[in-house]
Amino acid sequence: MSEASSGLSLDPDGDGFILSRTGDDGVTARIALSAADILALTRSALALRETSLAQRQPASGDVEAVLATPVEKIALHREMLGDNLLLTLLSPDGNRLAFALPSALAAELAERLAGALAEQAAALPPQ
Repeated sequence: MSEASSGLSLDPDGDGFILSRTGDDGVTARIALSAADILALTRSALALRETSLAQRQPASGDVEAVLATPVEKIALHREMLGDNLLLTLLSPDGNRLAFALPSALAAELAERLAGALAEQAAALPPQ
């Protein structure tokens, strides 16, 4: 069961799930969801999050609002049936998000990470 301070909970129910929300009045609404519904809900929530962040952007354009999740662990695997690398990021609370990176994009990411780390190291005061 995953429960947030918002009064929302999502619980397994046979082959599906039950999304529950308890309002301030103590009344609980329940919605039965399939696994496909959960995936659609996730995509919709991510799109809504991006829209909400875009509305909060400062006028100057120098600073950008970003919702970032801390990453505790990473996993990297080759896709068995393709030319992708599977990059999985795991957060401290156990959530995971996997990305399928084409080889060319993975190489670009490696270069950009190396460059960013070098810049970061150069900016740190000597110890």
